[in-house]
Amino acid sequence: MAGVDPHFENLEAWVSAGVRSSVPMAELHTMFDHAFSSVAAAAAGAGAVLVGPAYAEYFGMPTDVVDVEIGFGVDRVVEIPGVTVTQRPAMAAAVGTHVGPYDTLSDSYAELMPWLEEQQVELTGSMFEFYLSEPDEDPATTVTRLVFPLA
Repeated sequence: MAGVDPHFENLEAWVSAGVRSSVPMAELHTMFDHAFSSVAAAAAGAGAVLVGPAYAEYFGMPTDVVDVEIGFGVDRVVEIPGVTVTQRPAMAAAVGTHVGPYDTLSDSYAELMPWLEEQQVELTGSMFEFYLSEPDEDPATTVTRLVFPLA
């Protein structure tokens, strides 16, 4: 299973700043640009500095509607109007890596999920995608970390 390189990691504590919404799965891709730009602007207006990659946190198992928070890590807990700021604790997680266009993420999930089931670990009620590549990079080489926090 070299494609997604499933493994366990201990993740450091971090602070997130994001906007949460429920959206039809078919419209999910339209949410990212607006969410990223509005969170970045609001964070800068509050004096926070963006750190780390952009993220999406998915709550529950997606169906035809997705409950998602989209945003960035920030340098500290700060009040940002219209944005949820959360101090995230250090945690253990199951992690995989997707390389390629976002529209092929489902292939990496299809590879990762059986491995996760074999591990017989208890997961929390959410999972993250961390977008490690810049938006203008070649889609064939973009890197996305798939992170499932352990309960």
